[in-house]
Amino acid sequence: MDIPIWKAEYLEPVLAIALVTIGFSIYHFVSLSEKVKQRFITKYGETRGNTKATWSHRYVGAMTIGIIPAIIMILSLNRDLSYYGVAFKNHDISLYWIFGLAAIIVPMNFFNSKKEKNLAFYPNVRETEWTKGMVIKNAFTWCAYLFGYELMFRGLLLFATVPLLGAWPAIILNAALYALVHVPKNLEETIGAVPLGVVLCLITLTTGTIWVAFFVHITLALSNFFFSLRHHPEMKVI
Repeated sequence: MDIPIWKAEYLEPVLAIALVTIGFSIYHFVSLSEKVKQRFITKYGETRGNTKATWSHRYVGAMTIGIIPAIIMILSLNRDLSYYGVAFKNHDISLYWIFGLAAIIVPMNFFNSKKEKNLAFYPNVRETEWTKGMVIKNAFTWCAYLFGYELMFRGLLLFATVPLLGAWPAIILNAALYALVHVPKNLEETIGAVPLGVVLCLITLTTGTIWVAFFVHITLALSNFFFSLRHHPEMKVI
């Protein structure tokens, strides 16, 4: 068998796939590192150290999964961010999608957040007493992390693979990788990531912007955080 011929159009999708693989791997292993966590615990104590570590890991994820790969691809390929969906356009249909999906997500999370299985894991930060500043900081770190997440998956990866693969193969690849990065969490989130990933890709391609996916993901994460905090019997805001 002959060695496959390399073509110039392969560079962009290959670079996107390589960067999401490297970026998520760095984030994943940093977040699992006991040495990194121990530094925070030594400095801040057990509970607050774990909290600081979680917030720090989200910033790391924002950088390694989305922001640094975006810089690399823009500089390497002479692209701008609008090519990858970081653009404000199609406002009307975008707002319809955001508010329409929020009307489904928020009530769903309200009821799901009461379940013991959810409260055993969420909120990820396991403080028993929360100040308003901590609530804001936790929400902000979620926003930062999810911006990097959506910048990669519904931005760089999706728009880089569609020209070569076609829309549906690119969407399926995107949803598959999106599901795989949820494997470390649990089976339910991994399975749920597939239809969510497909829907967010379709919305992104039809609107031409990642912002719907970002705000939907923010709604999903923050509503679960706020409701889980409210329903957790051992947590309170002071």
